[in-house]
Amino acid sequence: MQNWSGQTGGTHWMQRALVSIIRKTDIRFVYGLMHLWLIWYVLVRANERHGAYVFHRRRGRNRLQAAVDVYRSFYHFGQAILDRFAAYAGETFEVEVENRELYYGRVTEPQGFVMLFSHVGNTEMAGYFLPTPDKQLHILAYGGESPVVMKHRQEMLARNNIGLIPMMPNDMTHIYRISEVLQAGDILSMAADRRMGDHTVSCPFMGAEAAFPAGPFRICQTLKQPVLLVFVIKQNHRTYRVLCEQLEPSRTMAQQFARRLEEMARTYPYQWFNFYDFWDAKS
Repeated sequence: MQNWSGQTGGTHWMQRALVSIIRKTDIRFVYGLMHLWLIWYVLVRANERHGAYVFHRRRGRNRLQAAVDVYRSFYHFGQAILDRFAAYAGETFEVEVENRELYYGRVTEPQGFVMLFSHVGNTEMAGYFLPTPDKQLHILAYGGESPVVMKHRQEMLARNNIGLIPMMPNDMTHIYRISEVLQAGDILSMAADRRMGDHTVSCPFMGAEAAFPAGPFRICQTLKQPVLLVFVIKQNHRTYRVLCEQLEPSRTMAQQFARRLEEMARTYPYQWFNFYDFWDAKS
């Protein structure tokens, strides 16, 4: 199975130029320009095959429908990336929270907790525009991102009392930071649907067995802290909606997560950004 690379595409010069363009342009105009090169991008992307597999084999769409679905999925993905760079450029977005009592109840309690998220929607936008003044939030993130993205990401997150815990393959330093964060009563946020190494747990997912990363679930089970499952869904060009719910830190946590992720991926098929080989065996 192909591992996720975790790095935003484009050269450093292109990423800096994109920030400058968005500062001077309505984001909807940039969305429109994206159509001009998106077909070419989808055709030349090797990982596009995995998106076609999801829509054709896992969702039962015919090949023509799957091709259109892949295009729509990449278009929504492009919007998510552009929104991130728009935030770097100083644009603001509204973030609405459902189940506010659960979320803010955890934020105001003295005990630390874990937020598990997935690559449904655009979780990073909640970090930029959903302050947590009563606790510091620490995001466990891939440390190999481009310097441009890492610089802007750290600047944006720091405004909301949020920090990054860089994670690199074959380096366990982040484990010590995780323990320190939760012992201090802070919030740990980490993705549970992207694998970087070989430690996985197999779960039924969209009609076939899929390999989920074992690390996030082992951390939750070992530390026995409260766990919230969080999804951040794009509503329109200026608004995101945060969905959160309690998740029990048990031995079946991975299966709970996979079941809920499948429900969300089916409800928002173009906002689950799965562009790599998620299943070990194609069936």
